Amino acid sequence: MSNRLFTTRLRKEIAYQWGVFKSVVDWIIFLYLFIPALAIGGYHYYHWWLQVPGWMEGLPFQLVITLLYLVCWQGHIRTFLEDADQLFLLQKRSLIIGLKKSTRNLFVIGFSVALLLLIGILAPILFNHYNLSLIEVIILSFYFISLKALILGGKQYLEDMTSPWKKGFISVILFVALGLLTISLVTWSIDNFPIILLIFSLLQWGVYQVYSSRKLKKLTTFSKDVDMEKLIKLKYVSSIFLLSEYVEKVPSQKKKSPLFYRRSKRIYKNRNRSRSLQELFLKVFFRNKMYLLQCFQIVGVTTGALLIIPPMWIKLTVFICFIIVLRLWVKLVYKRTMSNHFIVTLRKDDSIWYQTENYSVNIISLPVISIVGLLLILIIV
Repeated sequence: MSNRLFTTRLRKEIAYQWGVFKSVVDWIIFLYLFIPALAIGGYHYYHWWLQVPGWMEGLPFQLVITLLYLVCWQGHIRTFLEDADQLFLLQKRSLIIGLKKSTRNLFVIGFSVALLLLIGILAPILFNHYNLSLIEVIILSFYFISLKALILGGKQYLEDMTSPWKKGFISVILFVALGLLTISLVTWSIDNFPIILLIFSLLQWGVYQVYSSRKLKKLTTFSKDVDMEKLIKLKYVSSIFLLSEYVEKVPSQKKKSPLFYRRSKRIYKNRNRSRSLQELFLKVFFRNKMYLLQCFQIVGVTTGALLIIPPMWIKLTVFICFIIVLRLWVKLVYKRTMSNHFIVTLRKDDSIWYQTENYSVNIISLPVISIVGLLLILIIV
């Protein structure tokens, strides 16, 4: 009966997420982007097997390990539990345990397949550039799959912590310590004794099985499991909404005062229509932690690419693309703010709209571009 319940919940979840995706994504634009990207990516992947690109020559093996390690920290194990389950399923202990076990296996297998696909994409680099053997790649894959399962199981225990400060502190310590251990262990083992990775993989699987089994039988955290299920379910929806110009991510209201502009004083002493809109946009932008986080992500990815990729022409190409993407992103944020905010009653054909838009894009993007450009100059020199 638990298998039937799991199948019903899985079909319901797939239908829900697919409906959200179809309602937000423009299929024409998606196909025009997806098909060329698939063709270009397949072409380059084929040539990677024939000859490793020159820009990969200076690529350290630790970078590949770091990439796989970061992927291991993505995602959560879901339970498919709902609020109404406490009226009936909470009295059926075997049904809840069976449902949680099925969802655990589903997501562990799904994340493992995704990890194998990533390793498959990196296979030309692993074989041709780092000269790994097939056995070494298989052991490496098994190690990171077991590490992925261990991290997923550990996240379930971190989610049970009530103190956000304690949870955040322990998460950072585990992330850094486990990352340093993984990079050092994999690098040394591949060069010396790959069988050690296999031993550690078995240990990680054993720890995961023990603690995961305890978590399955623990029903005292039913309410937390339901709340976490809602949060994880909506994360995917929120990421899809970011593709839509007309859906804005509302910041959390749990924090009483924002980090910037706490007292909401005027930025400009001499005010007019244009400056009022500029002030509105600046306050909305800096008070929304999602906008700040996305800006840091764009800068972080670009900075990492500039530091890692050796060829100069690719660095300049990345920097130019960064300028275009950043300015387009700020313009998109401006349109969201002016379109959705209840205070704004301004037509898009008004000249004030374009004046404020140009000012907003420049005041946000130019300082960020200057910092990244200075970093690029230091890297070149």
